[in-house]
Amino acid sequence: MRRVLFNHVSLSILAGILILGLTSCTTVTTPTTGIVTITLEIGPMMGVDLERPLKNYYIYMDNVYQGTMTSSGALTLMDVPLGIHTFEARDYLLAAISFKRNIDIDLQEDLKEKIEGFTCYGSMIYEVKLDVNYVIIPVSCDLLITLE
Repeated sequence: MRRVLFNHVSLSILAGILILGLTSCTTVTTPTTGIVTITLEIGPMMGVDLERPLKNYYIYMDNVYQGTMTSSGALTLMDVPLGIHTFEARDYLLAAISFKRNIDIDLQEDLKEKIEGFTCYGSMIYEVKLDVNYVIIPVSCDLLITLE
């Protein structure tokens, strides 16, 4: 009976040492990337009351192109390195505003400024952390005016 009890105790101790030995050999790696979901907050365009069509915005992270999205959508970036990054949204779509349509009008020659279109741009500096990060880029649109 003592021999059976000794075998069970020694087997339990050996199993415990083996489990502790094997678990101490595993290494835990901490993730070094996060997930970023980008949305846009489009501000009103000053001075012009235009209904803007659904446009494409070109998204950059640290001046590197990441993808295209619309003003009502979202863009998800996987495996973004942890740390501080600059996110940008750019749109260079020109509006259909032009005074060149009415060449016959005499006032056209007196006009020194011509509205050619508008451009939209936004930027956000954000620190990416583990898990999912939500970045909202505020975008403002300005008229492009060229002088003759």
